[in-house]
Amino acid sequence: MSGCPFKSILGNQKGAFRLFRKEDNHHLANTKIENNSYQPKNQEFQKLLHNNVGNQIRFVGLSEEDIMNLAEIRPIMERNAAQIVDAFYGKLQDMPNLLTIINKHSTIEKLGKTLTQYLLDMVSGRIDENYVIRRKVIGNVHNRIGLFPEWYIGAYTLIQNEMLHVLTRELDTWEEVMKYYISFQRLCSFDMQIGIETYIESYTSSMMKLNEIEELQSRLNDSASTLAASAEETTSSIADKEGLVEQMLSEVESITQLSKDMIATVDDGKQDVSEALTKVDKVVDLIANTKILTQELSDSSTQIGQVVKTIRGISNQTNILSLNAAIEAARAGEHGKGFSIVAQEVRKLAHQTEQALDHIQGQISTVQETIEKFENSFKHIVDETSLFRETNRNIIQILEASVENVKSNDSRIHNFSGFIFEFKKTFEEISDASHQIAEMAEQLSYLNNELTDKFRN
Repeated sequence: MSGCPFKSILGNQKGAFRLFRKEDNHHLANTKIENNSYQPKNQEFQKLLHNNVGNQIRFVGLSEEDIMNLAEIRPIMERNAAQIVDAFYGKLQDMPNLLTIINKHSTIEKLGKTLTQYLLDMVSGRIDENYVIRRKVIGNVHNRIGLFPEWYIGAYTLIQNEMLHVLTRELDTWEEVMKYYISFQRLCSFDMQIGIETYIESYTSSMMKLNEIEELQSRLNDSASTLAASAEETTSSIADKEGLVEQMLSEVESITQLSKDMIATVDDGKQDVSEALTKVDKVVDLIANTKILTQELSDSSTQIGQVVKTIRGISNQTNILSLNAAIEAARAGEHGKGFSIVAQEVRKLAHQTEQALDHIQGQISTVQETIEKFENSFKHIVDETSLFRETNRNIIQILEASVENVKSNDSRIHNFSGFIFEFKKTFEEISDASHQIAEMAEQLSYLNNELTDKFRN
């Protein structure tokens, strides 16, 4: 481009330069741009040409020469970057919607520093992968804060216009202005390509994620409904089980009370059996004493028998003497009649004595037989009493073992009651958790519906 775009207005190129230059141009004399005819190839830029952005670079016509041109005007950019930034954000003051976005996410002061660094980055002479990454970051940020591409493109237009003003003031010929401006314009186009491409990719990814979120929301709604239904079903089931647990606790309490009553009854029975054993021991002692008396009675009967035997002997001798007396009285005749009568009476007395002795002997025999029967009965009673005592002792042992077993079972029942109580507490906790889950499911469904409405709006 050799012609001036403002020539139709100003008449010639010198007029255009006078239009944009400040009156104080002492710094222009010091502005000297070195233009080497030979420059080594930019290896990092060559890599980009063979990368996935190579076609974009070739499409906008950006070359190594452009990069070197931009590096040559770095001093100009360093002197005028603040002016470009001020002019840029001054223009934004007329855009309330853009100011709203800026004030929501940052400040003009911070963004001014960022833009200054961005402009200096353009004239650094290093267009490499990191340069592309930094532009992609800008595209992602614009997508995140909701800055649409039309404002992005308009921003580059403003920057290019300000850069044209700066070059027009700083350089002496229009050919130099256009040389560096076109290089700057090509890099701006490349930056816009990267930024807009990244914005579109981010936006597309966001939309795809939105579709995934909507699908997830649908599944989340289904899950929340299922969760709420399951929680309700669990709560209902737990309520039924809680009734059974309450019944189990009631039964356990009844069994515990029955165990206590059984222990008390067994203790009373044990006491009764012990008292019965004591009485049996007393009966045994009484029987033993009675047996001693019976033995004494038997001994007395035996002694009486001996006395009867002695008396029987005397009676026999008396009867013999009376018989002899009767014989002698008969021999004496008349003189022995009186003696004969006496002898007869003595004989009668001896006979009566004999009869009495027979009766006594019979009674003694009866008494001895009775004593023998009595002793046999006593022996049988003693044997039965001993058996009864042994049986009672076994009963006491059984009762004691029963008491221990009942006490052990009572302890186990008590422990089991504790387990059931803990189980009941667990059921209550599960029930509370189910209620909380149901409430959370309702809240989740509510929040999900709100989120869906926001996405749709």
